[in-house]
Amino acid sequence: MKWIAVCSAVGLATAAIAAPKPDEVMAYQELVRKDARLATIGYRLALANSPFCEKLEPSLGWVLHDERQYPDPDTARSALGLRAPISVSAVVPNGPAERSGIKAGDGLVALNNVYWNWDAKPARSKSVKRLEKVNTDVRLSLVNSVAINLILTTETGQKTIHVKPELVCASRFWVDTTSQLDAGADGESVRIAEGLMAFASTDEELAAAVAHELSHNLLGHRNRLEKTGRNGAHILATEIEADQLSVWLLANAGYNPIAALRFAERFGRKTSLGIFSESTHLRWKNRVKIMRAEIDVLNKSSKVNGLSPPPLLSGGSLATR
Repeated sequence: MKWIAVCSAVGLATAAIAAPKPDEVMAYQELVRKDARLATIGYRLALANSPFCEKLEPSLGWVLHDERQYPDPDTARSALGLRAPISVSAVVPNGPAERSGIKAGDGLVALNNVYWNWDAKPARSKSVKRLEKVNTDVRLSLVNSVAINLILTTETGQKTIHVKPELVCASRFWVDTTSQLDAGADGESVRIAEGLMAFASTDEELAAAVAHELSHNLLGHRNRLEKTGRNGAHILATEIEADQLSVWLLANAGYNPIAALRFAERFGRKTSLGIFSESTHLRWKNRVKIMRAEIDVLNKSSKVNGLSPPPLLSGGSLATR
């Protein structure tokens, strides 16, 4: 989900032109493809590991966009097929939204018979807040109910669609429109930079990066560091735990955890840790060594309902340690 405007990412100024430029259309469509890719990987990881997460949240498995996130809303509507000021830009394969018949381009009209007011058009700088409000409206409705009713403008007209969410590990996933090889977690969301997405050679490698950041959230590392202090030893401990947990998250979601080793090596050789010091982040060879040892533990562990309980999560069994 894109929480920031894409002006800086595409480097385009709003222009009064009769028809959208092909490069603008391609840029907008590429951004949506990246959102869909990250949303799909994040949903898969969060759903598969939900039996072991303390904090769960309902998810519809979709991505919403506000047309005013873009330098030219008219081009956005044309390029992305948006049917309302805030519309579905992507749905996760076999997620609740797709199973209910929701498709990319469907425009939001009402939630449980309460209509959104799209007449007042916010300034572009306020579009993120409008989108956040809509997402909050949906989340609150899902928390208080086992399902919701949405009125959407579809390719065949307005429809009322009944959607039942899936409970997943609590974290949201969004694409940061920067070219840096960067990612982060703030306790509630996982941020992946476009540059890192491009660097990941496969979805499994990208899943390894996402699983690492998701592990920080699931283990409450942000809160822990706020209590203990962000010194080198404390940060290093959280990084090691995130690497360890990530291979379990990957395996439970059907990804090959070996991808985490490949990604750590390629990333390490490319960056040599960059600005990070050895006191807070291990060199890639040591990261690979730790994750390989964790994969050995994983392969020897007993499964429960086809899943491997991660020892670092409260829902997992500590017997393997």
